[in-house]
Amino acid sequence: MRKIFALVVIALAALAVSASGVSASSSSIVIPFEKHAVGPGHYVGTAGDGGTIEMQVYDSRFTGGDPETSDHWVQHFKATLQLTVGGQSLTAALDGQFNFTTRQTVLNGVVLEGWLSGAQIHEEAQVVGFSPLTFVGTVTVMRGSAN
Repeated sequence: MRKIFALVVIALAALAVSASGVSASSSSIVIPFEKHAVGPGHYVGTAGDGGTIEMQVYDSRFTGGDPETSDHWVQHFKATLQLTVGGQSLTAALDGQFNFTTRQTVLNGVVLEGWLSGAQIHEEAQVVGFSPLTFVGTVTVMRGSAN
């Protein structure tokens, strides 16, 4: 009975090791960044450990809010993201929203070209400065969703 139990434990350990290899290769990559405005809808900054981030915002529109107080406005927009980290580069198309009350932005999209082409991508950021407009946040690339 002990031999059978030992074999089951060894088999489960081997299965756990092989499963962890699969999940590691398909795990998400989270890249911290800081970017600031350099022109209307144009942001540049640093990403990860020595990388770069650049974003161009376009097709912007505003919803909600009280015209008297400017509260609760939300900006909806599209953006092109260029990200280079660890010698890898990608270009992504994103749809996003900026909430003027919380000063937070959330974007979702897909990697169009380069590293992890086809992967889903998600960005979250918070305004941390106004002169120039500066955001700090993370870009998450869902490696397992790439083609």
